[in-house]
Amino acid sequence: KRTVDGYIETVIRFIRSNFGVRNYLDYYELCEIPETENGYVPQGYCYSEKENLHFISYYHDDSASIISVIDAESGIRLKTLVLKSSDGKDFTGHAGGIAEDETYFYLADGKKIYRMPLSSLVEAKDGDMLVLSEKIVTDVKCSYINSDGTYIYAGEFYTFTTGGSYDTDKSHHMAISLFETTYSRCNAYRISDIADLFSAEGNQPAVPEMIFTTPNCVQGFSRTSDGGFALSISYGRDNNSSLSVYENVTASEPDFSVDFGDVSVPAYHLCRSNKTTELRQPPLLEGIDDMNGKIAGIF
Repeated sequence: KRTVDGYIETVIRFIRSNFGVRNYLDYYELCEIPETENGYVPQGYCYSEKENLHFISYYHDDSASIISVIDAESGIRLKTLVLKSSDGKDFTGHAGGIAEDETYFYLADGKKIYRMPLSSLVEAKDGDMLVLSEKIVTDVKCSYINSDGTYIYAGEFYTFTTGGSYDTDKSHHMAISLFETTYSRCNAYRISDIADLFSAEGNQPAVPEMIFTTPNCVQGFSRTSDGGFALSISYGRDNNSSLSVYENVTASEPDFSVDFGDVSVPAYHLCRSNKTTELRQPPLLEGIDDMNGKIAGIF
């Protein structure tokens, strides 16, 4: 079924990329994304209400990944910081997602979430290095993360390719109905529960408090001001993105549960039946975050 679903999705994507509607509504520009002129590819985004700053993470095919810091009032880049691994080598991961909880700054890459004091980014000068020295292990290949101050949400990206480039663990595949199967998950970790797990070794697996099944091609995730969930969905330079909003599914009974050793974790579907809004957006919508009750993101 995964293969059949994948080919159907590929055909739909081709049709939409060639004949899709291109008018985009209900958004306005906050700032330009710096560093793209230098070959960097933006991936993750988060907004710090405490500092009134935009943070954007990037990877580069030929050099270290970076984070840019932008003043949210003026839209001006304040600094660009270079990421290093704990062994002193350049960090060259995709840096797919970033988040902050007013105390710590988090970065997701692969099955690891890294942590550093938020103050280390605020106080750094342009060109300084940031060392990713503390981390934990997850059971999802993190393509994005987000924080609402209570939880860190870390999830994976899935789309069908014949070579399996974006395959996910088969245990994450879930038939929701006859016409809807999901192939990816997002985990919600309570920050206070995982705070002591971060270490230089980074071999401590974190157990989530909640799990969400997610649709294909999720690039970003955010909790909305009313408790719902917003997902940025995109894939391909010629395909429209979607900002899809779902109701607060955690207000109802879980749809199923997942065992982590002796711990049974409640799980919820983010699916068609509880989607409340879908806004058509330009291609390549990536990381998103709540900004003063609205959703901000990078294209």
